[in-house]
Amino acid sequence: MSVDSYVVAYDISDPKRLRKVARCCQDFGCRRQYSVFLCRLNPRDLVRLRARLYELIDRKADQVLFIPLCATCGGGIEALGRPTEPVESRDVGDRGVSS
Repeated sequence: MSVDSYVVAYDISDPKRLRKVARCCQDFGCRRQYSVFLCRLNPRDLVRLRARLYELIDRKADQVLFIPLCATCGGGIEALGRPTEPVESRDVGDRGVSS
C-alpha cells in the first residue's frame, strides 16, 4: 500500500478540543510545530485520521488543513532556528498506529 506525506495543520478555538485534536494527530504523525504535524499515511490511515478529526472538531469554529507533499517537497523541508528531524527518523509505522 502506498504511503503519502501530508502536513496536517489546525486552528482549534477551544482548549479542550485542541488537546484532543493534538493527541489524535500524534497517533498518526510527528509534531513539527505546536499545531502542525507531518504525517506519512496510507489511504486507509488518511481516511481514519480525517474521520477521527471530523468527530472532534467544531466544524463552524475550527479548521484542519491536509496539505499533500510530494517526495521532493517532503525532503526539502527547511527550518530556521531549532532544526527539524529527517522525515524518515520518526516514521508513522513506528508510532504504534493500529490497523
